[in-house]
Amino acid sequence: MEGSLKKLLFFGTFSIIMKITQQTGSMYYIHKYILITHLEMSWTEAQSYCRAEYGDLATIFDEQDFTRINDMTSDLDRPFWIGLYDDINSWKWSLVGEDFYADVGDDYRKWQEDQPDNVGADERCVSMTQNGFWRDNSCTVVKMPLICFTVDEEDQYVLVTEQKSWFEAQSYCRQHHTDLVSVRSLAENQEVSSRLQTGQEAWIGMHRDSWEWSDGSSSLFRKWREDQPDNENNTQACVGMQKKGWSDSKCANKLNILCQEITEVTPVPAVQRRTTVKVKLLTKADLTDPTIRHNVLQQFEAALHSQGFTDVKLLWRTLKEEPQPTESDACGEELTKNLG
Repeated sequence: MEGSLKKLLFFGTFSIIMKITQQTGSMYYIHKYILITHLEMSWTEAQSYCRAEYGDLATIFDEQDFTRINDMTSDLDRPFWIGLYDDINSWKWSLVGEDFYADVGDDYRKWQEDQPDNVGADERCVSMTQNGFWRDNSCTVVKMPLICFTVDEEDQYVLVTEQKSWFEAQSYCRQHHTDLVSVRSLAENQEVSSRLQTGQEAWIGMHRDSWEWSDGSSSLFRKWREDQPDNENNTQACVGMQKKGWSDSKCANKLNILCQEITEVTPVPAVQRRTTVKVKLLTKADLTDPTIRHNVLQQFEAALHSQGFTDVKLLWRTLKEEPQPTESDACGEELTKNLG
């Protein structure tokens, strides 16, 4: 985006930051942040309120947005909701394709007791224990064996004992087999777990997305406070902002609200008019010469510019020669003069 104008307004129980962003072409957007301080709601209630009254809970795109919001709320000594949240129920399989799940679906689960728990707000990938139960783990920090799925082999489940992160496991299975294994039923769960030895644990294909914005924006900007997010007591999946940083909180907590309203504006194009002016020039110059015509047009344009007409384009157009009149009588017969 090119060019921006931001303005801060205060109206008693709420404040507004307005940002105008210019994109390529004539279209631009007016992006307003509205801080609501006279209401306290849960995150879900706040989301519904913002969607009904403005547009959505606030998405923060960059450091400039964050700084201006922080300046607006510098006197506020309590947190307020923004649009970031952790969708803890967005589980999906690495292997995609409607035909693969058509007969049995993709909603089978076999969680271990107290799982998933998302310890440290960083557990978004799933492993299977030897007894067939599933656990969530960090996709990057934890390394363990993996079970690949091969669509064209008689034995479709392949245990790889090399220690890998979940993303490394996904890449390996896609390169050497089909994908990390999907488990669609109790029978498949038993078949897959039978590949594991006592005490062994391995990655399967289930995972979920990281933090998301309420309005679906793809902004990757984050401003966590120190030691955040931590998902304390495995109950914090929504984000509040306060005093120069963000923290994850229980979604049921009652906080103030930061909404946003984005308006798309397309300027009405200026009306262009064409005016034809007949000019009779008395000159001995050859007006059929293109160079002379160009010089004449330049002089006309300079004269118009001096009078304030700047958006002017002149074109030279030669009119057809008009026929010379002849004398005629009332009956239309041509008369001739007797000059003798």
